Amino acid sequence: MSDLTKHEKRLVRDLLDEAFEAEPAAALEDIESAIAEWRRGELRPSEVQERIHEFHKESQEIFKTYNFLEPLLALARAVEFEFVPAARIPESLRERIEALRTVVR
Repeated sequence: MSDLTKHEKRLVRDLLDEAFEAEPAAALEDIESAIAEWRRGELRPSEVQERIHEFHKESQEIFKTYNFLEPLLALARAVEFEFVPAARIPESLRERIEALRTVVR
């Protein structure tokens, strides 16, 4: 990321911040669904607990992704998994992000 302008670095950080919020939010939907199923008597508490455990493991991976992965690769991943719309990528970075998306796939 050292070859990016200050403005591009800021945009990348802002987009990664958005993705860092969007990805766990999507994962939390499974927890919300599990709790609703439990309330309807469709799941046992232990099954809800298992989903919470899986969410915890997933949230650790999300943390690692956004804190340790090279920022442009993390952004390409966020675009590939639709946590950041491709249209939000600055024109100056689109070609690089598209190339990195092939790595993510």
